[in-house]
Amino acid sequence: MSSYNNQERQQIIMDAYTKPQYKKDQIIQNKNTLSEHSTVCVDDIQMNLVFENNVLKNVEYKAKGCAIFLASVELFIKQALYKTKVEINSILDDYFEMINTNQIDEQKASNLDKLIVFKNVKVHLNRLECASIIYRIFKKAINE
Repeated sequence: MSSYNNQERQQIIMDAYTKPQYKKDQIIQNKNTLSEHSTVCVDDIQMNLVFENNVLKNVEYKAKGCAIFLASVELFIKQALYKTKVEINSILDDYFEMINTNQIDEQKASNLDKLIVFKNVKVHLNRLECASIIYRIFKKAINE
């Protein structure tokens, strides 16, 4: 299982936040554009996902929000890209369990890779919402 100390976790989160790979200043809104927003803060996202034969081939998004939110988006996309909807659903379930219980077994942790940095996010309950938004938007995408 990947284990990171506090400094490594902070670095992974800050790198994903400050050097996003999939974030755009603007995206073309279409009938498949998904939106999600926080109920408690300014975190907000619009996302386009392209699936071909149930495999995630491309993602682009426009978002604003805190470091936890935006880093979770980047790290989740990186983990989900080129995977099937079934594989993404497995990642989602493991991620949701981890952020809500602060626990994860070794097999599930390997399924999450760097998303493991959010393991203790529930310690700060206000941050649990930030880390949960990516779960909700991807659940919408794979259930369509």
